[in-house]
Amino acid sequence: MTWLPYALVIGIALFGGIATLIIGNSKANRISNPEYDRRTRQNLSKLTYVYVGAVVLGIGGFVMYLYN
Repeated sequence: MTWLPYALVIGIALFGGIATLIIGNSKANRISNPEYDRRTRQNLSKLTYVYVGAVVLGIGGFVMYLYN
């Protein structure tokens, strides 16, 4: 059962990433916010930085947990 918290965190992260892509590419979003399509590269870059930061912080926290 020690793997359960890790699987839960990874599952939530994957769900969040996939949901972000689905919502960002949805037809409703393009109609209500046409500027989003014009700035797709910039928006995806920002999201990527957020996810990379979250992963780095998560790994850092995990390493601190292991060594304390």
